[in-house]
Amino acid sequence: MPRASVACRDTTVPLTVTGIMRDLPHNTQLDGEVFVPNTSIVDYTEHGTQFDWFNQNGYGYVRLAPGADPEAVAARMAPVFDRVLGPIIKQMGLNVRGSRAYTAHLTPFAKVHLSSDHWSYNFTAPGSQTMLYGIIAIGALILLVACFNFMNLATARAMMRSREIALRKTVGARRGQLVLQFLGESVLMALLALLLALALVETLSPAFDRFMQRPLGLDLHSGWPVLLLILLVAVLAGLISGSYPALVLSGFRPAAVLRANNSGQVGSGRLRIILVVLQFSVSIGLGIAAAVIFSQISYARDIDLGFQHDNVLVVGHAGRVFMDGRQSFVQALRANPGVLDITLSDRTPFNGGQSNDAVKLPGGPDLILFNRVVISPNFPEFYGIHLLAGRLLSESRALDTFNSMGGGDPANVGHSILINETAAARLGFTPQQAIGKTVLYDNYQVTIVGVLADAKFLGAREPVRPTDYVYDPKVAANVSVRLRPGMIAQTVASIDRAWHSFAPIAVIHREFLDDDFGKLYEAEERQGQMFGIFVGIAIFIACLGLFGLAAFTAGRRTKEIGLRKVFGGKTHDVVKLLLWQFSIPALVANLIAWPLAWYYLHDWLDGFAYRISLSPLYFLGAGALAILIAWLTVLSHAMRVARARPIGALRYE
Repeated sequence: MPRASVACRDTTVPLTVTGIMRDLPHNTQLDGEVFVPNTSIVDYTEHGTQFDWFNQNGYGYVRLAPGADPEAVAARMAPVFDRVLGPIIKQMGLNVRGSRAYTAHLTPFAKVHLSSDHWSYNFTAPGSQTMLYGIIAIGALILLVACFNFMNLATARAMMRSREIALRKTVGARRGQLVLQFLGESVLMALLALLLALALVETLSPAFDRFMQRPLGLDLHSGWPVLLLILLVAVLAGLISGSYPALVLSGFRPAAVLRANNSGQVGSGRLRIILVVLQFSVSIGLGIAAAVIFSQISYARDIDLGFQHDNVLVVGHAGRVFMDGRQSFVQALRANPGVLDITLSDRTPFNGGQSNDAVKLPGGPDLILFNRVVISPNFPEFYGIHLLAGRLLSESRALDTFNSMGGGDPANVGHSILINETAAARLGFTPQQAIGKTVLYDNYQVTIVGVLADAKFLGAREPVRPTDYVYDPKVAANVSVRLRPGMIAQTVASIDRAWHSFAPIAVIHREFLDDDFGKLYEAEERQGQMFGIFVGIAIFIACLGLFGLAAFTAGRRTKEIGLRKVFGGKTHDVVKLLLWQFSIPALVANLIAWPLAWYYLHDWLDGFAYRISLSPLYFLGAGALAILIAWLTVLSHAMRVARARPIGALRYE
């Protein structure tokens, strides 16, 4: 049954506790501490919006029959929309079926967390599939880089075990036994590394929990499936790392090794180069991603939003300020010397809310959904939103008031509204042309008296929506207070005292817009920081492998370098030769990393309506840095070998 009136928000309501729920776990999509039925008098939802199909204020949950297909159930809702919404749409002057104006989709509850980032009013902050799978892929790539290093170094340093292997084969060891031995050694090393990794996880978990802002510790009792998976990954990493070295080392020919007292050219030199290329490809790709993410976040924070949000405190209760005594409360705040200005609105920047109104030109076929914002007349001046054409609304003009409750009101005919520049463009007008135009607003004629500049109330992620601004003094609203710099702390305390004097039983809700703005990109900033950490780890592992490989390569080319110096080669010529040898893999790695990084980052940037361009400088900078790191890594070996006396080099081996 519809309620006859909206309950007063500043009065006490006796309630009976009928049950106690256990605390909700941190990893649920649901949230709440007190639960009341929507038929209760304490439900603050306005009467009109409960039955307005185009005004969403809640969540719907459906338990399907076993084996039911969610898509089929949603598709069968079309006749319901045609029957229920058809008359409402006809009242708007449109000849459109209800199923064309409104659709339903069902999402399995277990998938809501990772598939609801495009919805408004989530109970809890949604997750990101792109980020989750991206982190998994990066972790796998870093693990592969470590495996590649093991392969490279194990084959490059095989001469240290060549006599051992040759002797074992001479006394009858079969190749399969040697392969099993080397695989066992690599798996054992991986398991020892796993023990060290688990110890590091236990040590670093508190810091990582603070970084992610949620508990993520691994429970050794209930988390045994995860531990089993980690164990399998460690064993698999050991098998991958040891597979190629085991096959190569077990293939030594005993006679040749014992006669020459070395293993010769162990393994494929081409394969070692390929492994180095793959290592640098991962490092370069992660470096590009980190640079682009940090640049985009910086751009989003510095972009001109079209309004001023500094030193603004939003005050309300359950989202809005009580109606009774509101003007007295506002007047008390205005008398405070720490308050510069005050305005009222039903929604504030960065809150993600919207209320769709159907707008079209008289006789026009196209219906446009405008986002309605109920404001007090000084709202544009308070937030510094520029007036492009026409005039602002005024309290002294009767036609500037508006009934903003859902469903439209014939009393709004001839009354005034403001629109933004995007709304004017959607109607086909410039700001100057839109002034004085009549539009059908929920099928009632209203007049555009002013056009405001676009304001990016949702930051850089969402495009500016077509928006209309109306003045409805009867709507409960948030109070936005601009505070005087230097007096913020004492002014906030004074606002708290004023609130409790006017509404002693209502809990005040207040927040700074700057804090809300800071929360817009917290997830992306954490993502960028994680990318930065991953880049450091990948580069460190790649450099370790490159350092060992450089030492081995320099040692094997000692005699060649001695001959070059005997025939007149200079030290700097030898250094350039060795540096160029390790520059080629880095150059090839760029050719692999660039297109892959561009593909991923292009998709990531599509999540922002206002974004940076993928400048070639990001790719060139990461590639140049990779080459520089390679040079610095091998420079000490190159200088040592290049400066050696030729006579010592010719005696080598």
